[in-house]
Amino acid sequence: MTATNRGAAAPGRTGHTRITRSALTHTAEAVAAANFGVPRSEVRVVLADDDGALGITVSVPLPAPSLLQAAQDPSAVEHGGGTVFDRADRARNGIRETAQQVTGSQVGRINIRLTGIRPPAERKLA
Repeated sequence: MTATNRGAAAPGRTGHTRITRSALTHTAEAVAAANFGVPRSEVRVVLADDDGALGITVSVPLPAPSLLQAAQDPSAVEHGGGTVFDRADRARNGIRETAQQVTGSQVGRINIRLTGIRPPAERKLA
């Protein structure tokens, strides 16, 4: 799969710009990692044609407090970004917006597969 820049040609420039499937995959992985707050190495992306749009399936662990932490401090769930579904929906919207901006491709369906829970990144004090 390749994406082609189909915008208006700039004066004096001819040719095509093609983005390889590998480049799109790596870009989508980086975008998903940023939206979930995990390293890119923990994200897997599969791209597909979604009726002419770019379909994305993301497999990623979710940074969240452990069940013990949530039981001891119920506010940890809200401070962590809300429920699993709320966080996945926010990430999906962020992935769509950023992927469209970066790639110039229309993004279709985004499927998210949460592969596990990982401890949230430690916040550094300034």
